[in-house]
Amino acid sequence: MNLSKVQLQIVKAPVDIAIQVLASAGAGKTRVLTERIKYILALTKKDGVIAFTFTNKAADEMLMRLSQEENIQERAWITTIHSVAQRILEKYGHTVGLPTDLHIYERDQDKMEIFMQSLREDGIDVDEYLNVTDTKELRNREKALQRYLEIFAHIKRELLTEFEVFELYQNKNVWKIYLDYQDSMIRSGGIDYDDILVYAHRILITHDWIAKIYRAKWLCCTNLSVKAFSAI
Repeated sequence: MNLSKVQLQIVKAPVDIAIQVLASAGAGKTRVLTERIKYILALTKKDGVIAFTFTNKAADEMLMRLSQEENIQERAWITTIHSVAQRILEKYGHTVGLPTDLHIYERDQDKMEIFMQSLREDGIDVDEYLNVTDTKELRNREKALQRYLEIFAHIKRELLTEFEVFELYQNKNVWKIYLDYQDSMIRSGGIDYDDILVYAHRILITHDWIAKIYRAKWLCCTNLSVKAFSAI
């Protein structure tokens, strides 16, 4: 495959150090990543490679390009980052207190119901808050509640700390409301979609023996900058 000098440097970079490649859309990230996987597999007859992306489409494209490689199914785990994280949760979620029969809440309606329940449990009469006859005011109040779900998603996607949340929103209650929501979610037997990466990250960070299991078998290649898997 015809690669530029820079792309070739990426493909043949040392495999025992972490590298990060930043490139714009259409710059050939998937192609370069595929060639790097080939290089790693050719370099060693022992190790395997985890390659993950955000979309199933990109993962399928990589699999297609690698389909002619020998023992590719045994030596390469090519999938989305959420699939990798969910596999970790299925095997080791109990180490961070997740229920065995875990449900993933993806619908906004389900997450809102859990959020409202967490508010009720904290003594906030959210039903009375929404009991208004003015349609415009009702929409405004519903948007205010929805805003909290957006904040929760931001906290999870950026792995924000309590201090960072306070600095960003200048409201000491946001973190407590967030923790109450998380507790209510777990007690309901599930997590939301963003939590898949959050809890996988927590497992790898707090249980190094689990991270070592993945490090022993797989080298890690990504075509995105992923804070959540810095532990692998």
